[in-house]
Amino acid sequence: MKDKGLVITTKDDLAQVEVQCLIESCGSCSAKSLCTGQDKATGLLAVKNPLKASAGDKVEIDIPETKYNQILILLFGSLLIAALLGMGAGYLLSSFLPLSSSAASLLGLLLAVIGAGCILYRHFRRKLKNKLYPVIINILKKGDCHG
Repeated sequence: MKDKGLVITTKDDLAQVEVQCLIESCGSCSAKSLCTGQDKATGLLAVKNPLKASAGDKVEIDIPETKYNQILILLFGSLLIAALLGMGAGYLLSSFLPLSSSAASLLGLLLAVIGAGCILYRHFRRKLKNKLYPVIINILKKGDCHG
């Protein structure tokens, strides 16, 4: 999804962009959780700034909706598979443990979900963090601070 906004501030490779919140489009926007202006007339988005836009510039941003959907499927699918495998492993190992099969299954489920959650957290922090940000793809109009 593409949107237009006004750069408010910049810091390093990120910019704060003010976007107009149209109620009908905000409800289905994949960046809604990143936007600080939920249920208001305008919102602020933290966006990647590869074009080095400055404060006051009117810019076009691209919000990666397909990436959000793919990552959500990866996240919840991985947790579901880990839960099922952990529960099955706990049940199979219950004969070697001094626990009932239901308690061992529950223990396996909890350990697998916690382990998978830690792995996914590290994976998202390292490899996917930069792919989830909206990106400035065009500077439509330079602001007054350019001289």
